[in-house]
Amino acid sequence: MSTHYFIGIRIPQQIAQQLGQARDSWELSTHKRLTPPADMHITLVFIGEDRFGELHEIAERLGKIDQASFRLQIAGVKTFGNPETPRIVYAALADNTKLMNLQQAVVQQLETLELSTDPKPFVPHITLASRWKGGSLPASWSLEEMAFWVDSFSLFEIHPQETPRYREIQTYSLKGDA
Repeated sequence: MSTHYFIGIRIPQQIAQQLGQARDSWELSTHKRLTPPADMHITLVFIGEDRFGELHEIAERLGKIDQASFRLQIAGVKTFGNPETPRIVYAALADNTKLMNLQQAVVQQLETLELSTDPKPFVPHITLASRWKGGSLPASWSLEEMAFWVDSFSLFEIHPQETPRYREIQTYSLKGDA
């Protein structure tokens, strides 16, 4: 099995711990995988495998992104898939122009490469649980208000059989406060 990659934002450990504790308080037994706090992130672009040997070029191009750091606000819990049997339960993020600009800057840097990036529209989120296995969803779930600064993003390598699964292979700093 070949190694897969993605570009994303690591969630600060304190926020990830709070998200994990909130999710655990829901006693969510409906999903096979509960994301460990150490693996919580926001995917900007999923790359998949490096079939064309472009990883070095990707790493170099990402270093050209020049954007200021920004603050993100968590805006509740949402799901992907059928609301009765959702594939994914996630922490949603409040609309944020700077996050969207960062994601677009990443996409633009990768445009001329031969990658097969995910064609679905970008929906910023932090996966809390995935892989529906059955049962009853909690009657309600909520998250306290949380916000955090994003001052970097990373190129990650995926190691499905390890914990944590996602290993940063290169991190890129954003410039100061804005």
